[in-house]
Amino acid sequence: MSPLTTLGLAASSLIERPLRTLLTSLGIIIGVAAVYAMLSIGEGTKREVEKQLSSMASRSFTIWPDWNRRRTSQSKPSFPFKESDVEEIRNIAGVFAATGSLQRNSTTISTEIGDTTANFLGVDPDYLKSGGQEMLAGENISYTDIEQSAPVVVISDGIQKTLFKNQDPIGLPIKVNNITFTVKGVTTAPDSNISFGGNADMFVWAPTSSARNRIIGGNPYVRNHIRSIRVIGDIGANFPQIEQEINIIMRRSRDIKTGAPPDYRIFSSRGWQERNAKSQKTISYLLAAMGAISLLVGGVGVMNIMLVSVTERTREIGLRMAMGAQKSDIMSQFLAEALLICVLSGLIGLGAGYGLSQISLGSEEIKMVFSSKIALLSFGSALLIGVIFGFLPARRAARLNPIEALRHE
Repeated sequence: MSPLTTLGLAASSLIERPLRTLLTSLGIIIGVAAVYAMLSIGEGTKREVEKQLSSMASRSFTIWPDWNRRRTSQSKPSFPFKESDVEEIRNIAGVFAATGSLQRNSTTISTEIGDTTANFLGVDPDYLKSGGQEMLAGENISYTDIEQSAPVVVISDGIQKTLFKNQDPIGLPIKVNNITFTVKGVTTAPDSNISFGGNADMFVWAPTSSARNRIIGGNPYVRNHIRSIRVIGDIGANFPQIEQEINIIMRRSRDIKTGAPPDYRIFSSRGWQERNAKSQKTISYLLAAMGAISLLVGGVGVMNIMLVSVTERTREIGLRMAMGAQKSDIMSQFLAEALLICVLSGLIGLGAGYGLSQISLGSEEIKMVFSSKIALLSFGSALLIGVIFGFLPARRAARLNPIEALRHE
């Protein structure tokens, strides 16, 4: 019997019993839609985690002196860092940017229009890269500015809107604690996940040397000192290795003996983000398992209905065998019926799953991602269910004794 004849017989048999076919199909439709939806949520979660792990915030280390520790004397606090520390860290393989800074919060910033309070920072050129910012106008702080202690600043667009209104601020004077600087550039706010302390949208940058000499002041123990260091790794860099090399540099620079506790701290959000990624991965597997269980339940429904169909059509099967139908023909017909149900149900289930993926679930953290790979996997699982759960009824039908089948009432 040709495949087309087998398929035609299977289709006519399903059409003759529309209600049964519909009820049988529902389990597969729900199962495929569930598999698709669960895998889509898992894929969305995976992409969100990958995005977080490649973000500027997750690739950053911030190094601070541990002011709560004492070094060699109970009355002597831990020292600040040096600019040379930053230069060494900048040369570590896999480091995208390394920058040192000085900071004073709630500093008075004024122009002829008015005044406001903002964060004042002494920075080097890498500070722009470390915050994920872009220059909107003018130029960034340069190493020449640092060497010459130039009285120039880069302001945030928040400062520009507040103190310069719609005026171009480049080249205009601005006062920091009544000390005059010239505006050199305007920059965007930092990455929302990287905090600058205080109001992150209101800040003024000056060269580290200018900030140290004019506003913040020096340190009696450390020449060219800086308050903190921020390190940004490249995407895909070996972050544990970078942290290990930072520790080597800092311990050598600060003359910390082997076995002695460090007088600085390295902060990074990457550790908890990686743990969160593992948790999200586990949740994705659980969601996929839930979808698979739904599909298996649908498969059991297909097998039950097909077994009932074999029982009801025993006399028909016996008649076909008496007229010359082979066991393979009978088996092919029932397998074709199961596969046809699963193919049609799978297509409808994919449509339902895709529809769900396009609907907002009301949560920014739950995102369903359409993927051809997920669609093929979901549809393929429906076909597999048709073969596995259709085989037993088909085999049972093919092994019926023709004489006993004809006598069946």
